[in-house]
Amino acid sequence: MTRLPDEVVSAVGRVTIAAGDLELILAWIGADQAGGNAFEVLARPGEPVRAARGSVEFTASRYREAYLPVVEIAANLLAKRHAVVSAMWVSEIPDGSGQTWELLDDRTHVRQLVDPRALDELTRQLLEARNRLVEIVTAQLNNAPVPAP
Repeated sequence: MTRLPDEVVSAVGRVTIAAGDLELILAWIGADQAGGNAFEVLARPGEPVRAARGSVEFTASRYREAYLPVVEIAANLLAKRHAVVSAMWVSEIPDGSGQTWELLDDRTHVRQLVDPRALDELTRQLLEARNRLVEIVTAQLNNAPVPAP
């Protein structure tokens, strides 16, 4: 069995951890949909985004206007994470060198070259979305204006 290059495995790990952080803040935002328990929301796949979407509809308009685009960005980023994590990893060259690995999307059957830099960019975007949501939550908890992005 050929092994994925260490830099790819590390990059996928960073994506996974950043996505988990993002899902946790989404679950916290959406916790009122589960009786205030963010961990119940987090325990169901896809529920953090759904619950956050539902919860922000009931916030004051200044917060809702800030939340909505970021929640949608988060949903798109988490879909990309899902594609990376659930894809089949393919290497047709027996030596398994890092430049030959591709992701095979299980739905579209499209292959995409694996690039650790692209995975790190996804990590950066996931963390940026999480940080923005934390800023909005903090403003809301303090009944303060939402800071500019």
